[in-house]
Amino acid sequence: MNIAVCLLVYAVSLTVLGPGLLSRATCNGAAPRLGVCAWLAVMATVVAAWVGALALFFYQIVVSWGQIGSVLTGCVAGLGLIARGGYGDLLQVTFVVLAVMGSVAVLVLAARAVNILHRAHRGGADHVRAVRIAAGDTAPGPGGALVIDSDRRGVYCLAGRPHIIVMTRAALDVLDDAQQAAVISHERAHLIGHHHLVLALTGALSKVLSRVRLFTAGAAEVARLLEMCADDAAARRHSAGTVVDALLALILPSPTSSPPHGPLATPVAALGAAGLAVTQRIERLLFPPDQSSAARTGLALVMGAVLLGPALTAGLMIAPPALCL
Repeated sequence: MNIAVCLLVYAVSLTVLGPGLLSRATCNGAAPRLGVCAWLAVMATVVAAWVGALALFFYQIVVSWGQIGSVLTGCVAGLGLIARGGYGDLLQVTFVVLAVMGSVAVLVLAARAVNILHRAHRGGADHVRAVRIAAGDTAPGPGGALVIDSDRRGVYCLAGRPHIIVMTRAALDVLDDAQQAAVISHERAHLIGHHHLVLALTGALSKVLSRVRLFTAGAAEVARLLEMCADDAAARRHSAGTVVDALLALILPSPTSSPPHGPLATPVAALGAAGLAVTQRIERLLFPPDQSSAARTGLALVMGAVLLGPALTAGLMIAPPALCL
């Protein structure tokens, strides 16, 4: 039971302190890949800590029924007195009911997350089929992209079997060859890095736990950082200036169109080159943040602190029962 309580304290601390610390550490995008890893590590650890604490609590209540006083010692001796019926059988039964309710809540949330992931996958597959129908016999664009007729400029990728990259006719007309190659590299970086899977998981968590800032802010930050990762991949092949020119061409109104048309809204299941935090990404490409070790060290310290929790938990499991670190 000591371990369960310590896990709960650890999870609450990460849930409250994590968003602020990580937002400050990743706001300038100096190390976007490491930033993504840090956010994912904190979110995964919090979920594991909550579930682990509930499982341990429920397990101890069940296996120690009638002799739970010998288990609940040390820093939770008062809880042990309640759980073993020292304050009446009603409170002991209440503990079990609370544990069961917590388990049911976890199962319900897990089922909702699975349902959200399934609907997102189905929606993506439907969109892929619709795009293929819309493209018809149109000749493929640069990099084998499917070209669809639209007066709005957009380039995005959709995960599937096989993955596809979609480019509107308006985008094809406004981008030169170098810019087309840059945005194709950007989208390929998303697909090669399996960014759609990461966004699907963080998006599901943010919807299931919509009142927990760690997961809502985390989903938004991970999406922003993944766009920066794709920008960096494209810039390494085609230069940062070319990527900036391509982004500007996609988002700025064309003076030759009447009336001028803006960029295409990126579909929910897709990752678009000009769909998220474009102004911040352009500024980052034009004025790269300090690549010194300070940002990386800060993120590494955050990840180290996160991993310290599981290490302490393992130590508690082999430590004397009276200890509660």
